[in-house]
Amino acid sequence: MDPVRQKRRKDIGKALAFIQSSLAYPEPEGYQDLLTQLVCNLLDEGNAFFRDREWGRAVKEFSEGLNVSYYAEGEEIQMPEALLESLYVNRAAAYHSMGEYDQGVQDCDSALEVCKKSRRALYRKALCLKELGQYKEAYNCTTKCLLIAPQDKQVNELAQELAVHLGLKIRKPYVKATVSQGIYSYVHKPDLVHNCKGDILLCRLKAAYPSEWTRVRPIPRTSISGPFVICRELLKSGDLGLCKYGENCTFAYNQLEIDVWTEERKGKLDRDLLFETPSKLDPVNAIIRLLQENKGMFMFLCQECYDSKPRIISERCRDKPTVCSNLNARHNFDANKCLAFVVRTHNVNYSKVRPLSVLCHLDLCRQSIRYGCQREDSCYYAHSVIELKTWRVQRATGISPGVIQLSSGGIWNKPRGAAGAARKSLSLKMKFACAQCWRDGQISDPDKALKYCTAKARHVFTKERRVLLARSSERSKWVQIRPLPHAKNFPVYYDICTQILEKRKCTYTGNCTFAHSEEEKEMWMYMKNNDCELLKSLSDGAMLTQPIPEEKPIVMPTDYAEPMTGLHCRLCGKHSNGERQWQQHISSEKHKDRVFSCEGEDEALMWSYRFPGRHFEICSKLGGSCPDGVSCDYAHSPEELQEWTERRDFLRQKLAKAREDMLIMPDEFDFGKYNFLLQD
Repeated sequence: MDPVRQKRRKDIGKALAFIQSSLAYPEPEGYQDLLTQLVCNLLDEGNAFFRDREWGRAVKEFSEGLNVSYYAEGEEIQMPEALLESLYVNRAAAYHSMGEYDQGVQDCDSALEVCKKSRRALYRKALCLKELGQYKEAYNCTTKCLLIAPQDKQVNELAQELAVHLGLKIRKPYVKATVSQGIYSYVHKPDLVHNCKGDILLCRLKAAYPSEWTRVRPIPRTSISGPFVICRELLKSGDLGLCKYGENCTFAYNQLEIDVWTEERKGKLDRDLLFETPSKLDPVNAIIRLLQENKGMFMFLCQECYDSKPRIISERCRDKPTVCSNLNARHNFDANKCLAFVVRTHNVNYSKVRPLSVLCHLDLCRQSIRYGCQREDSCYYAHSVIELKTWRVQRATGISPGVIQLSSGGIWNKPRGAAGAARKSLSLKMKFACAQCWRDGQISDPDKALKYCTAKARHVFTKERRVLLARSSERSKWVQIRPLPHAKNFPVYYDICTQILEKRKCTYTGNCTFAHSEEEKEMWMYMKNNDCELLKSLSDGAMLTQPIPEEKPIVMPTDYAEPMTGLHCRLCGKHSNGERQWQQHISSEKHKDRVFSCEGEDEALMWSYRFPGRHFEICSKLGGSCPDGVSCDYAHSPEELQEWTERRDFLRQKLAKAREDMLIMPDEFDFGKYNFLLQD
């Protein structure tokens, strides 16, 4: 017998011994609790005997509990109705198991006197009456029970069995028309006048037996680095198709959504272009939208320099506009210019947009996405997502590369005042303050020269030693605004940190991605919606709020300097001003890791097994469970060995492409964990 049950039987013995004596209870107010606990223990003990199929001993315990209840009633102590109901119904179940059906019916009637709508008592009474041959009375009990609980499966089965025995006709129940809460439920309104955007994407499989059209929701905006999976809430609900998050759920509702979202994340599918017709597309607006979505700009570069190995970035020479700015080779710029898309973040990335011809296919080149296309400019498939999108706009509108570059310049070459005008939509006052003074609980503004703070300590006022403060009109308190948390896909909205709400202090050791104030939440939402990923984008506007006297502009010699020309690493997005700096860069460990990385290509999602070991063979100790586990240098299954071979071939092609582009030193043969690529 388990210890819990032993303790319960001991408590029952003590309580029965006490109430059978004439002793006074030490606490008169607690006497009711003693009797109630005793009855509960007797009920639990009877249930334990019932589960052990000891029906007689179960009846004895239930009867003892009822006797204590009668005794309590004589002492003017009322037992809970639910407790009395359980004692009667459970004793009736024990009588039913013993074959004493008359006693079971009597206990069910007693339970119904305590609780008229006792579903358990009605069901147990129906079972006993059925065994006594009183089918009509049993069916009446099931009818009353179904009126209380229409969805009870056991009662429904018993009612149907009794109806068949009585020869009654089984009819269909009337079901009231209701709108389901499932994800695929809808209400058809035939006379509705439609005035929608018509931007619902429907998909189906193109197989031998095509599936039905299924709606595919827009891809979630939250940062999801792994593969998409189906919603667990949806799987648990079965055919009901229920999810408490509805349209805000960031998990897929079906396999079609997983497939479409994966293609959208790779850039192979742009659903916005599916809903646009050529007549609706305005060329300039299409380019502007392209710039806003991809956060970059179009410009012309010298193609001869761009295609050289290693790559050289050179623009049009300012002193002599007919040639490029490369001092070592003055190419004819107009004859060799190419359109390129530039994205400037913490590094600079260039993507060439080749001229669109009638032979071009509006699809991505798989070789270019994985490890570089060998055909290069002679390939008719797009070599980047931005090239594919630009081709689609050109095919739909007929816009020329020159107009594309001019449209891009009109957007990105705005004066600084435009940033300040856009910032006025914020209902916050902003300013920069000294970070060191802010940590000490003081607010110190910069001096007129913006070199030191105005405190007595005269701290150096630089970008690294200043904080952005904001103050709302509702509160007269300055609060710090941290940089916008980096994310591949920004969330729909930001929440306040729960620790700030509960403790007014965040103890997270890392960079908390939740806002620490309402002002910070508002600022982050503004920065997200206006593509201001860094506080640097707001620096000019924030400094304008501080009373700095106007000074005469000073013309520096660098204002008229040539655009930067130098070697450019397409993997890291870094410029090198000379050969020595270039060699240092391509010899760095960080650059070598980027040679083999699949960042931005979603190729990392393909691999299911461990990183390859040194030996491409099946482990000999596998039959007796390898003691090395995941650190073993041998493959642990034929499938893992096959993937290792495919992964080695893939990385070797990336290495060969990097050597061809002169992104690796010719005498470099040390690649750390990737040295297995050099083995035969």
